[in-house]
Amino acid sequence: MAEMEKAVNYSQKCAMLVKSLKQRSDNKQPDDDPESEESQRAQIKREKRNPLKLSAPKPTALTLARMQAREDSLEDSPPSRAVTWRPSSVKASIPPAQPMKSWSPSENEVKQKKKIEVSQSVFYTEEGNSVGLVFKKYPKAKSVRKSIPFAALPKEEAISSTKQWLKKFSIKRLKLDLHRLLSGPDCTHQKKLVPAMQKKVSAKYCTIFPSVEVNGVVKHLQFQPPELEEYIDQTERVLRRYIQRMQWLLSGSRRLFGTVLEKSVCILLDTSGSMDPYLSEVKKEMTSLIWEQLHKNGVSFNLLSFSDSVQVWKDRLMDATEEACHEAVQWVSMVKAHGSTCTLEALQAAFQFADAQGIYLLTDGKPDTSCNFVLKETEKLMQGKQIAVHAISFNCSDSTANEFLKKLASQTGGRYHRCHGELDGHLVAHRMLTEGFTDEDDPVLPAFEGDDLRRLALEIGKARRFLTQARTFRALLLDKQMKSDKLDAFSTSPVYSEKSKSNLPVSKSTIS
Repeated sequence: MAEMEKAVNYSQKCAMLVKSLKQRSDNKQPDDDPESEESQRAQIKREKRNPLKLSAPKPTALTLARMQAREDSLEDSPPSRAVTWRPSSVKASIPPAQPMKSWSPSENEVKQKKKIEVSQSVFYTEEGNSVGLVFKKYPKAKSVRKSIPFAALPKEEAISSTKQWLKKFSIKRLKLDLHRLLSGPDCTHQKKLVPAMQKKVSAKYCTIFPSVEVNGVVKHLQFQPPELEEYIDQTERVLRRYIQRMQWLLSGSRRLFGTVLEKSVCILLDTSGSMDPYLSEVKKEMTSLIWEQLHKNGVSFNLLSFSDSVQVWKDRLMDATEEACHEAVQWVSMVKAHGSTCTLEALQAAFQFADAQGIYLLTDGKPDTSCNFVLKETEKLMQGKQIAVHAISFNCSDSTANEFLKKLASQTGGRYHRCHGELDGHLVAHRMLTEGFTDEDDPVLPAFEGDDLRRLALEIGKARRFLTQARTFRALLLDKQMKSDKLDAFSTSPVYSEKSKSNLPVSKSTIS
């Protein structure tokens, strides 16, 4: 405000100076007239003796309003002296303008701007000068209660890890977390101390709503049975979608290799002597992987087998054309199992392909060298590169080897996969989809160890628990509603009214 007043004063003074200069130029005579020169010199001497005094600027309506607002603010706040610059004379120079700093509104200013919009209509009454006010539009009232949202679920499967998929379609993301829906500020059960009774007493509304315990805290169940029915329907829809996702992860080549996420990969196949009894099965799954995931999704790839040494199919990554896929299947069919397991050398050979984005390592045990040594060397290989190593445990019951593969995947940003319990998983999924979700604990999901299936199984278990709790809450509400209906019917019956009149005690408080 002070800066704006300064600017107004400067502009008015400049206008006065310009006006005086114009007057001098109009009164000036030709140079060859001596009398005019003498009169001009006399005029300059008079102006030096009596400098021109500028009149104060005339206050405008806007300036008066600003001054009034400033006085009101000064009355509310403690008095402070404003430091302003004022020229001592007309010849005083105006200070140069200072550069403005970047201004960004504070949080309080932003909150003040977000005011509630209210539409009003003002009118004068007939009697006197009274003014009436009518509200045309009232602000929308914010409800504390949380409604049951509709869960939007995809129909087709996305090529992504379960961690990425649940970021969009988890119970929490879909806003179907039952505990969060019951965590409103007006749902918490509270007791306050009454001094006259010297004990804690619940509020009156505590008897209206049923009380339930959620995570060790007593809450008031303020849902209605239709709302819980809607929640149960939505949760069952989500559960069916989760089961379909689990079936998809357990089908085809994803059962053994998991889901291939990257667009350029290296497949490392363990062909040591311990793989000999299972190598024919692995070759079939490898053929399925090449056609079902690599060729179908257009993934460029290369194949490496390792035992005593590393065998490379091609010296570069190949596009997944039909000709290349046929050649890759032919190469896989010629692989034989023998020797030891040189895991580190296979990883070093795979990291030589600079354009590879992911490495899929399938093995059935520990490497020949130390597990910690392999982890340290892999960490060195990862410097300056973004290549995820997805470790696949095949028919491996050695806990040390499985822990090594988990650390290798976690260290490089990949996933750990183990094809264990897939048959049980298919059976459980079939039973859930056909029999429904009537029991939380039956059927029991197998203990998946792979990252994708394990995370999905945990989310399925959470949804089943919420579904069981919602059904329990619905039964509790229906039971309370039935009891209240019976009590109302009994109180309105004629027999109860006659008995209440005859048994009514006579006291001073009743009469009065």
